[in-house]
Amino acid sequence: QLHQGPNMKQFCLFSLLFGALSAAPLTSNEVATRVVAVSKSKPELLSAAVSGADPDLLRTALTDADPDLLEVALTEADANLLKVALTDGVVPENLKTALTASRKETLATALTESKPELLRTALETAKANLLATALAEADAAIL
Repeated sequence: QLHQGPNMKQFCLFSLLFGALSAAPLTSNEVATRVVAVSKSKPELLSAAVSGADPDLLRTALTDADPDLLEVALTEADANLLKVALTDGVVPENLKTALTASRKETLATALTESKPELLRTALETAKANLLATALAEADAAIL
């Protein structure tokens, strides 16, 4: 259910931006990720995600993400760290890995407790398989 006010603005901005990104029919996962973005995200986090993000990274997030993990990113993240995760230079495969192979608690820790430069380094230079192992197996308390 869409709410009035800021959520309606979010919906309009979101629809305008992401409608332009893809002319192809949406898969069920793409529909689910868009529902999360529009109806479950915190307004300030959706704004942070959309405002300065690399379009290819947004496309990756909205095409490939596990909807439950995208919800973590759009409800629990620190806005500045979310911006880091979506900026130019991040390897799309690493973003996809983070949004599909993480446990909720490890993703939440990465997006709330990381130092921005370390998060950027991980998303720009890590090997996807090693990043997947870290985000799936690590104790969130030591990340």
